[in-house]
Amino acid sequence: MPTVDEFWAVAAQVASERGGLVVGVTGEEQPELGSTLDNVLGFQSRVPVTVIDRAEWDDWTQQAEAFYRLRPGWGRGHPGDPGARYYRIKFDEQSAMRGNPALSAALSSGLSSSTSGLSARSFDGCTEVRSGLRGATFAPRAAARLIDLILQYALGYAAGRLFLFMIFFSSGGHPPLWVLLRLSRGRAFVYLGSFLALFFYQVISTTICGSSLGKRVCSLQVLQDDGSRCRLRSALIRESGYYADALFFGLIGYSAMRGTEAQQRHGDEWAGTIVCRMSDVPVPSRQTGMQFALGQTIGIAACLACMLLGLLLQML
Repeated sequence: MPTVDEFWAVAAQVASERGGLVVGVTGEEQPELGSTLDNVLGFQSRVPVTVIDRAEWDDWTQQAEAFYRLRPGWGRGHPGDPGARYYRIKFDEQSAMRGNPALSAALSSGLSSSTSGLSARSFDGCTEVRSGLRGATFAPRAAARLIDLILQYALGYAAGRLFLFMIFFSSGGHPPLWVLLRLSRGRAFVYLGSFLALFFYQVISTTICGSSLGKRVCSLQVLQDDGSRCRLRSALIRESGYYADALFFGLIGYSAMRGTEAQQRHGDEWAGTIVCRMSDVPVPSRQTGMQFALGQTIGIAACLACMLLGLLLQML
């Protein structure tokens, strides 16, 4: 079990990396936003701690991994409770300067993990991007999306051929006329399947490895704006926002990105994400070849499944 001093020294590093700490609260009594806490992760708080926002269980598990990365000997004895409510907290920096040497050193030096490669951000939990984390510009991101559209076209062609093969094979080479007529009339379900295919491919690949095929080719990766890996909820939000950003040939997204270091389109702002060059990604958040292969395998499988479902619905 760590001592109080050891805990606060590591907590200062984790809070500096992640823009604050996440705490879980069980029971009926839940803190209100703006209220203060006397206990943080089982330790009495040495400085005033304010609840600033809701968080998710995923935030807790990622924070736990950050603690264990810094102190592997502590073990993994606190997996958290999926049924608890989680909150993001911030420290009173002025009080920390006066009363807590560990937090004071972290705040005054802009401490971050030695492996993160990023300058520190404040403890306010906002979506402000740290100065060391710069967003990729519009051109490579547009190129990455174009590559993904080409991939989807190829998968759509393959799905159509596979579907026809299945029909002819199951009917002994003589499919009923009504099947051919329904497939040739209207494309509503086919378009729906294609839309869902691209949506879920982007969400799955971004969540698992941070990059679609196009982003990988263009050396880009999606991160949370605190430098951690993109979460499922954020991937869903940013991909939903893409369809607003893509209006007028991407002019909406381009206008939002222009002139800012973060280069965030509206979907990124809503999701709290940033698209970075892989060379700028913090070491703990960099994708591995295995993660990319897994993300592509599951993403492409979901893409094909959506397209085949659209063709099936079109036939029925």
